[in-house]
Amino acid sequence: FELIGAIEMDPDAGKTYKHNIGSHTELRDITEYPPERFRELLEANGRLEPGESPALIAGGPPCPGFSLIGRSKISDLIKKGEYGSSKDPRHRFIDDPQNKLFEELVKYVGHFEPDYFVMENVEGMSSYQIEDDAIVDVIKEKFAASGYEVEARILNAADYGVPQSRKRIIFLGRHRERSGPVDFPEGTGEKPLTVLDAIRDLADVQPSDDGIVTSRD
Repeated sequence: FELIGAIEMDPDAGKTYKHNIGSHTELRDITEYPPERFRELLEANGRLEPGESPALIAGGPPCPGFSLIGRSKISDLIKKGEYGSSKDPRHRFIDDPQNKLFEELVKYVGHFEPDYFVMENVEGMSSYQIEDDAIVDVIKEKFAASGYEVEARILNAADYGVPQSRKRIIFLGRHRERSGPVDFPEGTGEKPLTVLDAIRDLADVQPSDDGIVTSRD
């Protein structure tokens, strides 16, 4: 894929992205930056033709309330009366604005109408419910309203050559009218890599004053 744009709120993450991937990142709060404005920027910069749809939109909206660790922390704060105004320990984590950030991705997909989209989130999302509805089904329905068929599966990065056991739920969506079926990739089938496997051949490096890692050699 040719990357044409990205949105990141955290300045440090944006700086890292710029250094490693490219300088096309907008440092903005996506809740205050509608897709129409982003399209105007992309078209003005010649990265997207007027009315053109990108091939793919990928996003990983942070949802701490869906994390098992996040739920534990929030539950403790609720019991202490330190989490918002709710005193009900059954407080719905979806009420946390951060847990609704997936809706911003829904807006962007609905506006840009890409051929495909990918969304990543924590494994704990798969077990979360809003009243009697599984949040995974709620998310699928929202994307379906924009014309997308969606599949979701929990994958472990260690099965794909990453030296870390990191399970995440991955949503893959395709535009019903113009995109073909989408399949989840098969794992490597090989023994998981260790951290030593990944870094044993790296040079001895030290951080410099400007934050760029440099070699002693």
